Amino acid sequence: MKLQAVSNRKLYIQIADQIRDQIHAGAVEPGRQLPSERDLAQNLGVSRPTVREALIALEVAGLVEVRVGVGAFVRKPDTPDDGLPEQSASPLEIMAVRRLLEPEVAALATQSISPEGTARLGEAIRWMRTESQAGNWSSESDRMLHMTLADACGNAVLRDMLDGLWNSRRDKVDTRFHQHLADIGDVRAHILADHEAIVGAVVSGNAEGARTAMARHLQYVADAMLDAWE
Repeated sequence: MKLQAVSNRKLYIQIADQIRDQIHAGAVEPGRQLPSERDLAQNLGVSRPTVREALIALEVAGLVEVRVGVGAFVRKPDTPDDGLPEQSASPLEIMAVRRLLEPEVAALATQSISPEGTARLGEAIRWMRTESQAGNWSSESDRMLHMTLADACGNAVLRDMLDGLWNSRRDKVDTRFHQHLADIGDVRAHILADHEAIVGAVVSGNAEGARTAMARHLQYVADAMLDAWE
């Protein structure tokens, strides 16, 4: 009886591995552009979001350069070690779980946020405004705002789940994915406005407003993760 080994590797890593093999085989030379996401997805029989994650993984490995709005270009590796980030969680899966949890966390926070928590939200917004005006964005200010809400939601299990999700966002693939978004001025401005709306609703004790503002924010980011490329 012949059996094939079952792979538990993430799908986007498996896709990245195939593209890496093609690069090593010389199918695309350094400096040349890879086929479009659409073409890669059709040829591989996977979704475009999966291809996008694979391209980011290849970028982290130093094999490609992703140019938002243009495509992915093959690089000559800086070192012989071009290992893929096997341990990184899927950014799209992280976002899917955040969309399930964080609107309710924001609503709960309206009922029990402390004066200290309110002050931290204000500090986070000021930090974000300063960064946005300078053309920058950091995951630290983003995490500070969202985890302040998690700390205030009154549910330790929810808080720990979100802490785990935000720790996963420190993985190289997720970090690079969001950095590409943050490099787009319109995206930064929209996210800042979203965060201001969330904080306004929380501080005023408007549970439904906070829930809706958070849901809209995460929907926008999820859409941007899919739309802001080619």
